[in-house]
Amino acid sequence: MLSDRIHRGDEKRFFLSQVWKNNMKLYLHIQDELLGRILAEVLVQGSISLVQNATECEGILYTPPYTPPLEIPSLNFLTLPQPIKLVDLLSRLHQLPYRQSISFSHFSLDLREKTLTNLTSLQTQRLTEKEVQLLHFFIQNKGQAISRNRLLKAIWAYHPEVETHTLETHIYRLRQKLEADPANPTLLINCESGYILV
Repeated sequence: MLSDRIHRGDEKRFFLSQVWKNNMKLYLHIQDELLGRILAEVLVQGSISLVQNATECEGILYTPPYTPPLEIPSLNFLTLPQPIKLVDLLSRLHQLPYRQSISFSHFSLDLREKTLTNLTSLQTQRLTEKEVQLLHFFIQNKGQAISRNRLLKAIWAYHPEVETHTLETHIYRLRQKLEADPANPTLLINCESGYILV
């Protein structure tokens, strides 16, 4: 029974009262459909963003037989003490060994602080939430051409047919921060099918 898996009394109210400072992106892969829906509901209320693709997440909460990628911090829900208090689940997720900084080219992207540091000049610039998400997605797919439609769906959840200049605006802003000469980009470049981070 679900009640044997999750304790939903006062602990739920305590769990939901906590401020999740870092708004982590979690991929949820739970075999039991009902359990998955309830976990999704409470995690979202706890300011955790659920993503649809494991390649876009910072951590994974799962149940077997799913096997998470080795490079992504993950937590097997079935290994937790049952019934699990939601505040304890939040604590376990918070303790996963997330990578805060990612290095690429001559830059370091701090996912938590939302800053981009040039490792050559040591200049640090602040990024918006969407700029961080977009750059992180490019880093995760470094060297691969990514279509405009894929980016709009992954970062903004837009339908491919929606007319918008949101993506182009954010690409322009990222280039201002990444490129020595934004008018002639060498790092975040256009390609036939979209964009590519080289």
